Amino acid sequence: MANCCLEETYLAKEEYGADLVRSHGVTDLEGAYQIQGLWNEILDNHYGGKIGYKLAYTTAVMQERVGLDSPAYGVLAKDKVYYEGHKLYSADYYKLGFEAEIAVKLGDSIGSDEPISDIQQLGNKISMIAPAFEVIDARADPDLSNEDRLLLSVMFNIFNEGIVLGDWLEDWENVDLTGIECSMKINDEIVGTGKGSDVMGNPLNPCLWLVNKLQESGLGLEKDMVIITGSMISPKMAVEGDVISIEMSQLGEVNTLVI
Repeated sequence: MANCCLEETYLAKEEYGADLVRSHGVTDLEGAYQIQGLWNEILDNHYGGKIGYKLAYTTAVMQERVGLDSPAYGVLAKDKVYYEGHKLYSADYYKLGFEAEIAVKLGDSIGSDEPISDIQQLGNKISMIAPAFEVIDARADPDLSNEDRLLLSVMFNIFNEGIVLGDWLEDWENVDLTGIECSMKINDEIVGTGKGSDVMGNPLNPCLWLVNKLQESGLGLEKDMVIITGSMISPKMAVEGDVISIEMSQLGEVNTLVI
């Protein structure tokens, strides 16, 4: 699959179907990640390049549904990192949705061969954390099989369309990440709740998996990269006029408006 074809399909803002998996010969996760690897050029061409990573399938329920025994990852675009109060245009998306996540920023780089064997070592590399929305565009055909949905989501960067960050917390070492409680509201109605321990027991566990997964491919992570650690609340769709907010104990709030 040439970069131009991936780019054209993405920019068309239409539904993704199983034909995309078949036509590009993707039969397993390795092939899906090879296609995802072409996203770096798309991000460079349109969205300021890569600024970090996103994690997905970080709960046992989601992993079981698609037959995984680990998370999956995608990349984040620099120009799609937004901040508290940012307005999103519904016309820019096929089916706009939101997830509630903890974001971390690296204070030091992590080399491709640097041993990071536990979340304590990983925590020493993190300079700050923040509450965050992940913005998604739910473009997958709802009738896809679970296997095709997984392959398609990895191919198309886990349907990521950016993040909306709350305030960064630098003095985060005493925050109990597992005990964080989160709620999401749309127009003042609670639509979901979750907690930090829902994300693989600790939101840093999927980050540790990511570091080791990238290192298997000879890759490291750069200082100031941002990682969103996996959703505490299942995706919630929003339409024009909706006000979406999340509140996380110990971390604060994030709000955004769909116009």
